[in-house]
Amino acid sequence: MFCYGNAVRLRKVGDLGLVMDLIEQQYVDEASQQDLYRSAMKGMINSLDPYSGYISQESLQPFQAMMEQEFGGLGVSLDGQPRRDRLTVVHVLYDSPAFRAGIKQGDIILEVDGIQTDKMTYSEVVKLLRGKEGTKVSLKLERKEVVEPLSIDVVRARIEVESVLGDRRQNDGRWDFRLQGDTRIGYFHIELFGEKTAAELEKAILSLKEDCRGIILDLRDNTGGLLEAAIKICDMFLDEGEIVSTRTRGGIVDHIYSAQPGMLVPNPTPIVVLINDQSASASEILAACLQDRQRATIVGARSFGKGSVQNVIPLEGGRAAMRLTTAYYYPPKGRLIHRRKDAKPEDEWGVQPDAGCIVEVDEQGLSKISERFIRRSDPSQTTPMDESSTGLLAQDPSLAEDPQLLKAVEILLSKISQERNDD
Repeated sequence: MFCYGNAVRLRKVGDLGLVMDLIEQQYVDEASQQDLYRSAMKGMINSLDPYSGYISQESLQPFQAMMEQEFGGLGVSLDGQPRRDRLTVVHVLYDSPAFRAGIKQGDIILEVDGIQTDKMTYSEVVKLLRGKEGTKVSLKLERKEVVEPLSIDVVRARIEVESVLGDRRQNDGRWDFRLQGDTRIGYFHIELFGEKTAAELEKAILSLKEDCRGIILDLRDNTGGLLEAAIKICDMFLDEGEIVSTRTRGGIVDHIYSAQPGMLVPNPTPIVVLINDQSASASEILAACLQDRQRATIVGARSFGKGSVQNVIPLEGGRAAMRLTTAYYYPPKGRLIHRRKDAKPEDEWGVQPDAGCIVEVDEQGLSKISERFIRRSDPSQTTPMDESSTGLLAQDPSLAEDPQLLKAVEILLSKISQERNDD
């Protein structure tokens, strides 16, 4: 039986090789074996699910750099299709080459080194922008209220990606993790789950010392990253018990991840986790775990519903790779987070905010939230704290622009007040 199955598999592999040879030898135009191989790999792997895929030699390095949180580039975050019609700068990293060159949020990239971007994919443009430190890239930009396109030269530098951001950036470039509206609350916006994220968050929490009476973990628009990073962060708030389990084909339990003794944040400290419809994967692991373990209140909107685990398997001697879905993950209560292709809104998937904590935001509201965060990332636009003022919105009027964050703060203040009364 084994020999028969092996023979069938090898015959199919042989047919694939035969087709590649026939195309190379007889196709009317010249065809590259390498291009045929890559097309076959892409077609085979990409047909499985949206999260499995072939990572070519050109894409592997940027993929690894994002997880390692370091790369040579400009320090800008971009957005394009399908959410925006044109390639737009949505964030400029403080004191980055792009920041120093005068690139601003909202700028539209028309050309990179003379190459027009209107027919290029997002990944193709990112590939052009990244490169060796010290090299120059020339950009042509369209800016609102500026008639003629702008030409700007930027020298690439080593970019260290911040994955844990605070409430506002200070004049020295560091983040202040105390909430301006109430400095007893620590605010931590986790952008992605990379190799350094857990260490960044631990350092940020410790910087508040014993002044922190409540914590907000903002996972909105965080599409995930490394499973290990999410597990380490969950462990900061738990002393024991299950964090998440993974199950392979047939529902077989592959691994159960549990918290280790000791907590960075003591148990009485209330926690709120903010999520939205773009919070996915590792974000959902963190939110679901703390929700199931009754360690945090979940506020915002239903999460994306990506509950599958991908392994990155080297190919071509490590020059390329395959991202393959190998399991689904399950939070402590055993519910399936993953949203299947035929899932309906009324089905169970994703992470739902707790009762009374759903705060939906329309497109205009999302724009206001984004603009608020951009302002608070720039020290020159940060409103200083007025020590003489009292009240949440008096200390930070901009909170009114972010109803989800405002709801999170109100919940924490209620819990802090209740703890004081209990004492």
